[in-house]
Amino acid sequence: MLGFLKQGLSKYQKSKLNKIVGQFLFYSTIITFFTTVYEFGFLDETTDTTILHNYYYIYLLVYFFSFSTRIPSMFEKKSKIYLVIIRILLFAFLVFYFFNVKFLFDAVDYHGWFYRLITSPNLVYVLIIGIFFIEVSKSTFKVLVFNITPEILFALSFITLIFIGAGLLMLPNATVTRIKFVDALFMATSATSITGLQCIDSAVGFTSLGQGIILALLQIGGLGVMTFTCFIVYFFKDTSSFKAGAMLGNMTGTERLGNAFATILKIVAYTLTIEAIGAVCIFLSIRYDDGFPALYDKVSFAVYNAISAFCNAGFTTIPGSMTSDLVMHNYALKIIIAVLAILGGVGFPILMNLQDSGSKFIVNLKNWIVGNVDFVFQPTKLKFRIGWKGISFVHLPRVVNVNTKLATIVSIVLLVFGTFSFFALEYRNSLTVHDGFWYKLVDSFYYSVMPRSAGFNDSDLSLFRLPTLLIMMFLMWVGASPVSTGGGVKTTTFGVALLDIFSILRGKDRLEIFCRKIANSTVRHAFAVIMISLAALGVGTFLLVIFEENNPDATLLNLAFETTSAYCTCGLSMGVTPELSAPSKYLLSFLMYLGRVGALTIAAAFFTKAKSQKYMYPKEKVYIG
Repeated sequence: MLGFLKQGLSKYQKSKLNKIVGQFLFYSTIITFFTTVYEFGFLDETTDTTILHNYYYIYLLVYFFSFSTRIPSMFEKKSKIYLVIIRILLFAFLVFYFFNVKFLFDAVDYHGWFYRLITSPNLVYVLIIGIFFIEVSKSTFKVLVFNITPEILFALSFITLIFIGAGLLMLPNATVTRIKFVDALFMATSATSITGLQCIDSAVGFTSLGQGIILALLQIGGLGVMTFTCFIVYFFKDTSSFKAGAMLGNMTGTERLGNAFATILKIVAYTLTIEAIGAVCIFLSIRYDDGFPALYDKVSFAVYNAISAFCNAGFTTIPGSMTSDLVMHNYALKIIIAVLAILGGVGFPILMNLQDSGSKFIVNLKNWIVGNVDFVFQPTKLKFRIGWKGISFVHLPRVVNVNTKLATIVSIVLLVFGTFSFFALEYRNSLTVHDGFWYKLVDSFYYSVMPRSAGFNDSDLSLFRLPTLLIMMFLMWVGASPVSTGGGVKTTTFGVALLDIFSILRGKDRLEIFCRKIANSTVRHAFAVIMISLAALGVGTFLLVIFEENNPDATLLNLAFETTSAYCTCGLSMGVTPELSAPSKYLLSFLMYLGRVGALTIAAAFFTKAKSQKYMYPKEKVYIG
């Protein structure tokens, strides 16, 4: 009987009726979502929305009954246990919502948080937005079955998000005053590419709705559009295709195919955990007399800035960014934001690698404490075992890989270099507004982090000395680490290129780092990234000079700084951004997109990859230098 039931369910799921129902739910979800956008974007608080709310209720009721028909399939063997639990809880929640079991709460005299949640009018919007993301992500995920390269998919996903964001930011209720399309596109690109350049102050020119749209754009842009989409699909889908896993492995840099989806889950988990901890720390670092009279103001400020800092976006809810007197001398807040920016810019593969090495170290230490094994210590070059009988050399597996070591060392060197350079150059200039040696040192550390893609500034950069600005442009150009929320050419790219130069000077025919040979393709890729970045910065600055020739405030230094900040997705500006003409804004928008997606990624999307070359021409020397 059970086998017959399962066979019947399988036929039902594959039937044409099931497909029609799925399409109906998808299109009705799209219509309902844009109806919600119309309500929030165009209607004011005095408009009667009874008809719209009745429509929302009918839509959710239809979706509820459709969801109910899938309950038997929840208990199939292939279903993941956590999906079964989530769907059961979701079904129970919808039962409470639709059948209005208010009398049960009154009977037990319970009016706690769950009662307030069920009876909240905002719950409808939360459900609609949640269903919209689920349905759209499932449809987007189907694109993976087509013959489309990861480069094209990655590039198109950001373009799509940018134009959707620009459209949402043009809603009348999203801004204080109506804005032009070029400004909406510029702000949407800046948020999606997690840059932070602003032609309109997001804290002044946008309403709460507009700021929420910007926050959503930078969160999705920081994670990566496809990472966000695949997370939702994997979380609500029982199965995944082999091709989808292979493509995601290519996009996330996962070597093992089976780990592609697990890597995405880890990325999302790291992001949400670090942002939550950062929000709590920011909340504790500010006081009510800092301009946050209500609890809601503190919470919203903490959450917004924690997400923005970890995503290296540079957006904030305070007018004038960190230059405001409310937070300019809050040094604890600066340290928290700097640490969040470092964690976001260090790269997800490095965080995972450090977690693995840390967990193995803790396990070894625990076993040594209980006396099961001798304690194992593994420095960078020397490998030995410390036991009760002395020291004996052994072979140990490498846990911390070369990528982690190189990126970490380069990052630390840049932080130290930036801190002491800024401290020495600005001690009697911009740092005079900070009292005491340690406060000046904290601000110097803060400004050694911000140019490397974070973008929060607490001073007028036009007052900085020229050598300081040149160092900041260099730090912007290097940027953060690969597969992170930061931009620039990346620390490993800079490290590989620099070490290869030293290898050539020493007469070596290959590059070796930490007792490992670096592939020639990696070295070539590093120099290609560097050359393309220099070309983009040169051409971008040249075009900006042409577009702003009649702008008296746009000097060569200002425009070069602006171009570097845009391409390297940093967000720092010398104050010329709002004064730029429309062509300049379009150009900077393209540079921000180019810097976030990667020039090589876009180039690879339009070039056919060469087949395996089974021949080799004779060598010939070309004179260089």
